Amino acid sequence: MGGAAKLEVASFRVAEFSDVLDWRPMLFQEPVIAQRACALCGVVYKTAVRLPCAHTLCTKCLAQCVDKGGACPVDQGPFCEEDLEKLELSAEYILKRKVACWNASSGCGFVGTTASLLDHYKECGLSVVPCCLCRSSVLQCDILEHFKNGCSIHEAKCVPSNSPATEDLKDMSTAYIEMKRAVGRISEDLMSLQTSLNRCSEDVKVEDEKCRVQWKAEASTFHVEIKRLAEQLKDFSTICTTEVPEAMQVALEAVMADYKKHVSKELRLLSLSKPTRVHWYIEGWELRKRDAVYRRLCSPTSNMYGYNVSQEVTLKQKDEEVSLGCFMVIHPGDHDLQLEWPFRKVYTLGVIHPKDPSNVISCKINAVNCGDNLEHCFLRPKGRKANVGYGNGNLTTVRKLETNGFIQSDTLHMFLEIEP
Repeated sequence: MGGAAKLEVASFRVAEFSDVLDWRPMLFQEPVIAQRACALCGVVYKTAVRLPCAHTLCTKCLAQCVDKGGACPVDQGPFCEEDLEKLELSAEYILKRKVACWNASSGCGFVGTTASLLDHYKECGLSVVPCCLCRSSVLQCDILEHFKNGCSIHEAKCVPSNSPATEDLKDMSTAYIEMKRAVGRISEDLMSLQTSLNRCSEDVKVEDEKCRVQWKAEASTFHVEIKRLAEQLKDFSTICTTEVPEAMQVALEAVMADYKKHVSKELRLLSLSKPTRVHWYIEGWELRKRDAVYRRLCSPTSNMYGYNVSQEVTLKQKDEEVSLGCFMVIHPGDHDLQLEWPFRKVYTLGVIHPKDPSNVISCKINAVNCGDNLEHCFLRPKGRKANVGYGNGNLTTVRKLETNGFIQSDTLHMFLEIEP
């Protein structure tokens, strides 16, 4: 492989795909990747937009350009929100792209898919390492030959094999090997912990209230385990500070930093797993009740998980009863460009008893299960006009509300809850 022709490569960093690939410079072999990279920061994001002038921007750089007047940073061409084309890249797409080995500059001729790169890199014989004596960069496969014939410090300070210096070198080599094995074990523990965290995060998103109670017990055990591992890493770090070479110390510190960052990220995600609820108190019920027969009652808008939403109440005469309907309405918002569309979350609408908060009349709706004929209710709003609301037009009756004590001090307590 050392005699292979030098590869023509384009280096780009990717983001938002996986912890393994994110922010590593990837030597892509296909020019199509350059078309998906941000024209400003050069990063290939999972989500980006294409301007009318055909230049691509990531959402972060787009927000900066919009703040500066809405012009392309490359050719200064103006644009507006309606002109933008949203681009989505999947992790599977990136994993199938052709990339060169990170050791291409050392002569490695490997070209394969992104998915196979890590496995190759672990076995690549053209990795560069520093000589532990003269600190010069040497191919790992040539380190023995360099040590015997090319290392100036080794030639100048060669001592008998039974000297104290030789014994120190043996001890250092043994410590290096043990350290390498220890780092490998830590890496395996981190991968196992990552798998466990991902599974826990997915479970929290789909489980009901019973699963969330179970999650609290598991989270307690999880925190104890994190504390135990942190103490072990702290002790291990103390040992490494005094017993391993500087290069291995730097590598260990990098592993520990990635570990702490990953755990903090997952804990933040878990803290966001609790449903968000907003309350609406309809005061002056008697007067509003008469008005609602002729028009809808609308609550103020609220920002829930980035979506700008409100509640809507209708009263309709049906035979001898007046039925109460409750709906959720999606309005245009400042963060619509960064949100997932159509709206796919589970939400609950209902009425709360003023003296017993556990006594509710409600309906739960999963936007994913609504048919195609109702999809327009959950699409991204166009212009300044809100979507048509969706909920339950016959949630209860006015007579039941008043008879069962849901009206207190001429006020009705409504709520809207959205699950993460």
